Amino acid sequence: MNDAKKSNRLLRIALSGSLAIALSFGALGVSSLKSAGAEEKGRSGVAGQAESADGSTGLPGEGSSAASGSGQNATPKDEVVYARLAGDGSVDSIYVVNVLNPEKPGEVTDYGDYSAVTNLTDTGAIEQSGDAVTVDVTGESLSYQGDLASKNLPWEVSVAYSLDGKAIDASELGGKSGKLEVKIETKRSDAVDAVFFENYLLQITLVFASDKSSNVAAPDGQIALAGSNTQVTFTGMPGKDGSFAATADVTDFEMDGVSLAAVPFSMVIDSPDKGELLSGFTQLSDGVGQLSDGASQLASGAQSLSSGAGEMASGISGIADGVSGIASGAGDLASGTSSIASGLEAYQQALEGQAQQSQGSVIDTSAQRQAYQTALQTYVAAFAVAYHDANPDATSQEAAMGAAGQATAAQAGELQQAFEALVAVEAANAAYTAVSQSLSAAASGLGSADDPNGLVGGIKALALGASSLASGADELAGGAASAATGANSLSSGAGDLAGGAGELADGTSSLYTEIQAMPDTVSEEIDTMIAEYSKSDFEPTSFTSSKNTDVTLVQFVMATEPIVAPEQDEPEPEMEEGSFWDRFLALFGIGN
Repeated sequence: MNDAKKSNRLLRIALSGSLAIALSFGALGVSSLKSAGAEEKGRSGVAGQAESADGSTGLPGEGSSAASGSGQNATPKDEVVYARLAGDGSVDSIYVVNVLNPEKPGEVTDYGDYSAVTNLTDTGAIEQSGDAVTVDVTGESLSYQGDLASKNLPWEVSVAYSLDGKAIDASELGGKSGKLEVKIETKRSDAVDAVFFENYLLQITLVFASDKSSNVAAPDGQIALAGSNTQVTFTGMPGKDGSFAATADVTDFEMDGVSLAAVPFSMVIDSPDKGELLSGFTQLSDGVGQLSDGASQLASGAQSLSSGAGEMASGISGIADGVSGIASGAGDLASGTSSIASGLEAYQQALEGQAQQSQGSVIDTSAQRQAYQTALQTYVAAFAVAYHDANPDATSQEAAMGAAGQATAAQAGELQQAFEALVAVEAANAAYTAVSQSLSAAASGLGSADDPNGLVGGIKALALGASSLASGADELAGGAASAATGANSLSSGAGDLAGGAGELADGTSSLYTEIQAMPDTVSEEIDTMIAEYSKSDFEPTSFTSSKNTDVTLVQFVMATEPIVAPEQDEPEPEMEEGSFWDRFLALFGIGN
């Protein structure tokens, strides 16, 4: 078996495990099955091949126009891109199965930078000149394989293995035992048009044989039993880099390899009802408004306290004559500052309570995530069954597709509802967290009662000083100078209090203004998230050349090399020596 046949067999195995993702998007699944079926049919025919004459180097996905072809191909077509990857995820080779669907039989010229082409449908010859591939289509469609000269894909894939915490190459992993970890990373390739990375959903699948693995875990993946195997599936969203990991305890390890499939993500998402969600922010805004009013009153009282302390300091020279009045005033001051301290602590507790209430409003999304994954799997399975039951071979693929779509309309609706619910909850959680952090920051800005440099601690210290002043009023007559010094310190502290209280009032007012705008911000964030993943207007574009202008479907199937345990050499059986008579007869060819 040559390398090309090995590659084809490897990728067909990967396709059988990954093609279900295409079925979850209706017509895309039907087109994908059609492409795969055409490829398998063509394997049994006599291949007509042609080698590229000019060695052009145009990159797939960039619409190469190098070489002789200067026209366009308006014939409807599908493209299925197969990539054989090394154990570390780097690309070994890429070929494309092109399915041409002309309106009527005749000559069709397709475009792509191929090093070789093969007819997969019949024995007809294929002419290749530069990037132009010309073939005579005698039936409704024709499939041909083009081996790409380039090794560039829309994604850069990295696969790394470690065994018992130590990195190990995939080529050395076969037959090993221990604690296995598989890490897979995907990111955009700058060498290919970003349209595929931005609009395609990526499904990554690992299959662990149950007799060679146990304790399979994947925090960000879906784990399911597939016959006697355990299958781990990860999903990469369009336009996003991905990082995924799976672990398992393995014995005499073998695995088919990592398979990846990519299809256009096409789904219309309706905006959810945001009324109930936004009404909660209105209530929160009212509460913060009340806090803002209280902070303003506190600032006004602190300013009055500062002014009074200054006046007391200026008149301290007459303290000896008015010691009784000072004692009474000092008592009032102690009582007032204690009340302010208590009020400020209550305000701080209110801020913290609001922060905890907002944080407590964060919703656990595990149920919504599980509901979405369950709805997705249910829809995929239902569509596959409905399409099969529609018997496309007996009717038509279009009719089967329509019948399957009608049969699974309920499951599609449930899938859309589950996704909308997940998006709404995630946006609300982000808003609740932001409000909680703002309130916690405001509460922390007041300081603690043990820190005299903070607002709360300063008021506490001021209250303690005022109380001491009242208790020592009887001694003020003999210590007027000392009292004057203390009064000046009191005036300075009261000024600091007034300044801090003013800053608190300004901060609370700003917080109130920001929270008033929060409903509009949350609504815009929900709309932005929905718009990011609503790609119903996406139109496929050719991966092989921009000259192919009527492309119905482009999908990708990629797989790494299988991991196989080395074969064990079996000892040759020992020959029985036999008796002398047996050996004598054997000389003449007689006997056993």
